[in-house]
Amino acid sequence: MEYISPRKREEKMIKQKRLLYHVYPLHLCIVLFAFFLPCLLPSLSWANLSHGVQKTVLKNGITVLLKEDHSWPTVSVQIWVKTGSANETEREAGISHLIEHMMFKGTKKRKTGEIARCIERLGGNINAYTSFDQTVYYVNIPSKHIDMALDVLLDAIQYSLFDPVELKREKEVVLEEYRRYLDLPNRRLIKEMMRLCYKVHPYRRPVIGYEKNIRSFKREDILRYIDKWYTPNNIIIVAVGDFNPAKVLSEIKEITKRFPRRRGTTLIRPTEPKQKRLRKKVLYGNVHQLYMDMFWHVPSIKHKDTPILDLISYILSNGRLSRLYKRLKVESDLVRSIDSGIYLLKDPGIFYIGALLRPKDFQKTLNIIFLEIGSIRNEYVSEKELKKAKRQAVADFIYGMESMSGQARTLGLFETLGGDFHDVDKYIERIKHATPEDILKVARKYLGYKNLSIGVLAPTGTKIEIETSATRPLKIRLKNGIRLIIKENHKLPVISVTAAFLGGTRLEKKDKWGISNFTARLLTRGTAQRSAKEIALAIESRGGVLEGFSGRNSIGITGKFLKEDARLGLEIMTDILLHPAFPETEVEKVRRDIISDILSKKDYPLPQAFELFYKTIYRHHPYGHPLTGTLNTIGSIKKQDIMNWYDYIARPDNLVISIVGDINSYEAISCVKKRLGDWKKKKALFPTILPEPPILSPRKVYKKREEKQVHIILGFLGSSLKSKENIPMDIVETALSGQGGRLFYELRDKKALAYSVTAFRRPGLETGLFGIYMATAPNKLNVAIKGIFNELKRLKKEGLSIEEIKDAKEYMVGNFMMGLQTNGSQAMQMALNELYGLGYDYIYRFPDMVKGINADQIKRAISKIINLNKYVIVILGPIKKLDF
Repeated sequence: MEYISPRKREEKMIKQKRLLYHVYPLHLCIVLFAFFLPCLLPSLSWANLSHGVQKTVLKNGITVLLKEDHSWPTVSVQIWVKTGSANETEREAGISHLIEHMMFKGTKKRKTGEIARCIERLGGNINAYTSFDQTVYYVNIPSKHIDMALDVLLDAIQYSLFDPVELKREKEVVLEEYRRYLDLPNRRLIKEMMRLCYKVHPYRRPVIGYEKNIRSFKREDILRYIDKWYTPNNIIIVAVGDFNPAKVLSEIKEITKRFPRRRGTTLIRPTEPKQKRLRKKVLYGNVHQLYMDMFWHVPSIKHKDTPILDLISYILSNGRLSRLYKRLKVESDLVRSIDSGIYLLKDPGIFYIGALLRPKDFQKTLNIIFLEIGSIRNEYVSEKELKKAKRQAVADFIYGMESMSGQARTLGLFETLGGDFHDVDKYIERIKHATPEDILKVARKYLGYKNLSIGVLAPTGTKIEIETSATRPLKIRLKNGIRLIIKENHKLPVISVTAAFLGGTRLEKKDKWGISNFTARLLTRGTAQRSAKEIALAIESRGGVLEGFSGRNSIGITGKFLKEDARLGLEIMTDILLHPAFPETEVEKVRRDIISDILSKKDYPLPQAFELFYKTIYRHHPYGHPLTGTLNTIGSIKKQDIMNWYDYIARPDNLVISIVGDINSYEAISCVKKRLGDWKKKKALFPTILPEPPILSPRKVYKKREEKQVHIILGFLGSSLKSKENIPMDIVETALSGQGGRLFYELRDKKALAYSVTAFRRPGLETGLFGIYMATAPNKLNVAIKGIFNELKRLKKEGLSIEEIKDAKEYMVGNFMMGLQTNGSQAMQMALNELYGLGYDYIYRFPDMVKGINADQIKRAISKIINLNKYVIVILGPIKKLDF
């Protein structure tokens, strides 16, 4: 579970498919500027999100929104409670978030841990988040189990016990989350920016609250708050997916029939006074680069100017040819990243511009931003530029409709914040009909100096002054060895493409660590026929997406395009595959970016801990190398090295292309044959990579780092992708992880040792690994380590129970299916599975393979992989005394 802050610039989590909470962009309201935007063409009637939504207000006041979508056998059920941190008093600050944590900690019907298990054993996931204006509880699950989703969520909302013992434990968990919050540079700056912008409105307080408040809350405080705000008239139930609305509505009525109608509390929030002058804030800390935010006050979600501000953010920072990205990144390379957007809120929100850069480039960057803001305030944008922004918005909106949860979130958001889910269509229409005159008028109205606040977090020792002036796939192999996989899916006019080679860190030489990632970043930066600018213009002006990727075993490019642009998209992708130019100027730009990334990782403890862990567990295998390389290797790699590396791996017999979406299979085959059929090269000859030698005795590595938490990673060498232990260990990992898993229940719920604790696996082509990650307070370190070892000893002795195995299998299969809702996820999975020798159809065989695993196979896998005398443990943080 997590609270929702305005924006998330945070380290990537250990494993996104099974975290302690579902990872969404951190303020769902914020990302709507890029996610759920306008339908530009009247003929695209399917893009009308409110079409087909059935709204019912029950007798007790609960609002129900139901939408059928039979394109995939899943459903998202969400309960939106119209209260968040902005409804709290100063004394209550943080209580909404604490209640969100407590809501799944037991009811009269289900004990602690049973709520999550009820959902996960059926292949679903359950979670919640808190924001300024709302608290949301949700379940994503295979549609055949919608009855359980409704029963579990509504049971929790109506009958949670808020047991004092559980409350005491959960407060410790929230405090761990609070400490984690304090360690993140971007969170620190955003917290200060909200305080700088809002002087009286409760948006100024962090959603998570304050440590003093968290410690002080009692059960009586929670019950009083529940009585005030968790009333039927403040509750919206949203369900989108593969179900019968009449049946679902009947079930909701039955479950909530004893939920009495009551009005609760009426709140009049203080109105934020108009800002009359520029505000500035400079902070210093233990960071390596400068973080900058610029905040302007703007209207609420319902105001007619808000969609226009969305379009302005597209013009400023969406894509390589957007104004700020082009000026600050492409042309001058002053910033590492630049973005803009809106915080869509119930009350007046924020338009922001954020950047990450070198301290010495701060003033130059700020000056260019002001020049561009001045331009958009004083000159009409061209019809071409405005059309491009609208086109990108169309694509983003369509992409966002692929998942049930995405549709449900948008309906819930507009119904909660604006009072009417139909407002999403009005929002879209406003963008659809926006004119250059609208852009100029709105920019002049809001994006001025007096309405602006600027905040900076800079490295200690620097001096900063702010100076302002669903069908089955088809596979064929071309004569030259290229494997082509195509799956038609005509749900939406979207095509996703993945082109992948074996490569990655696994094939890198020691003095060229990071060259695969380096190469991948350059693939879209120019070909023999097209410059980086021409590629960006061709793709972005049509709302497309084109990116390089690289990992431990592979390298390639991915693309996402609207149907009408599929041929152009494939033409550009094949041009990149055949004729990448790796221009010298782009090589140097990317080199600086990678060096910046390497430095940035030093600001965050989690990636540092994992980099040290990989280095320690893989002493000989190339998996121990950092994906981004080192400062030395990146500094020494030359253009010719990159060309040689690409020539080494980019061979037809080493290439898999996967296409999924609204496309005719045979037209796709014809297109690829025409462009790549004559590509002839010698067969790829790669060296034999030996497995990592066994660990003979414990390897213990401790690294001191001044943080609020200690990061513990304990691991064992594991199985390969094709080994018989692979799926059994997946089941073990699943049983240990998740809110219903052993680690979560024993170490977090019962002992409150951590906010983050999970098992993780990295199967490899030769040698994989299995491990446990935990972050805890320094004074809990020894207890936490002993707790991990105790759970592993218990696992080796007892194995998994029949119920645990059953639940883990259901979760794995259900979660696997939900993860394949988008064309892009299917294209990537099929390409990589084929490339790694599992077969493109592995996604169809996997569910039955999981179901076929028995307890004996799992026990044998545990015995083989988990050896408590042969492990690696890495501990990073403020280590004082170790006792294990």
